[in-house]
Amino acid sequence: MNVWTALLDVLIILAAAMVLGGVFERFKQNAILGYLLAGTLLGPHALDLIPNHEAVHAVTELGVALLLFVIGLEFSWRRLRSLGAIALGGGAFQVLVTTLLATIAAVMIGLDARPAFVVGSIIALSSTAVVMRLLADRAEIDSVYGRNTLGILLFQDIAVVPIVLAVSVLGGDGTLSQIHWAVARAIGAALLLAGTLYLLLNHIVPRLLRSREATRNRDLPILLTMVTAMGSAWAAHALGISPVLGAFVAGVILAESPFATQIRSDITPLKTLFVTLFFSSIGILINPVWVLEHWAAVMAMVAAIIFGKIIVASVAGRLFRASPGHSIATGFCLAQVGEFSFMVADVGRSGGVISRDLFELMTTVAVTTLMVTPYLVAAAPRGARLVD
Repeated sequence: MNVWTALLDVLIILAAAMVLGGVFERFKQNAILGYLLAGTLLGPHALDLIPNHEAVHAVTELGVALLLFVIGLEFSWRRLRSLGAIALGGGAFQVLVTTLLATIAAVMIGLDARPAFVVGSIIALSSTAVVMRLLADRAEIDSVYGRNTLGILLFQDIAVVPIVLAVSVLGGDGTLSQIHWAVARAIGAALLLAGTLYLLLNHIVPRLLRSREATRNRDLPILLTMVTAMGSAWAAHALGISPVLGAFVAGVILAESPFATQIRSDITPLKTLFVTLFFSSIGILINPVWVLEHWAAVMAMVAAIIFGKIIVASVAGRLFRASPGHSIATGFCLAQVGEFSFMVADVGRSGGVISRDLFELMTTVAVTTLMVTPYLVAAAPRGARLVD
């Protein structure tokens, strides 16, 4: 792979995302919509202006891992507990019920049980990156429904680990004992990685960085962040588990370290880069011709997902004593398909559980729900006032 060709690809993507993101902001729309459109226009199914697709794929895979590492940094067990029962109880209800209902619906339209479960898992997850950014821009994270939304999103981030593991197992063709061994091995590798990271980041590294020289050099915590993110992704790959999940676990553990506050403030520019690369790379997956040929199925599924997720999340809120208005507003905020869903879909496709056409449908539907998310989040307060 020519490094200069790869650099040119990334430069083209970022330049197009910058221009289209600015255009969308100019018309008071969310810049993420511009990033998605930039990827779609540059991708192989439209203008095909990216010379080396493999280079872009490699770069964006790293970008996804680093983005989810940053999301992990925003997570902490103390913060989750502070959000109350809605985080654990409401989050569990939303994930399980959405997965179950979507799986049943997929079976009813003709899918086998295994691909139907993958579809249900994809639909159950919402977008932490998009929703948190939108709520922050609107200064609504600390509202009641903003905190409820955050709690359920944090639970979903945890739920990704068993979901990806389950989808990976479904892609195996071995005997029952071989599947059990694969599950045990994956769990053991994840625990080994998490234990090693915890020991390093909470006991060994703090002693090194508390020296007088280290505290004067603000570059060292940033270097610690990048080494941890990329090192955990590499270690996860070496252990045979998802590099993305390895990076996310590392972010969660680093969030509990003594340097968490400083690191969160120092890596904000990097987070912008990761978000831009991630959503532009998602746009590349979209095939406009395929969308035009199957627009009716896409629109029907998008509508079903949005209304279904609003209802399930609203019920979850009511079960855990949120008011009707706050429950509806939470449902509006969670009505999309999230960034982890693309990873679940990719695992399902690479494992042979879902077909190429089903993968195209799910990624197109997911991107479409992300495109309407800014409008849903903006409508959440109005929906709350109408119900209350």
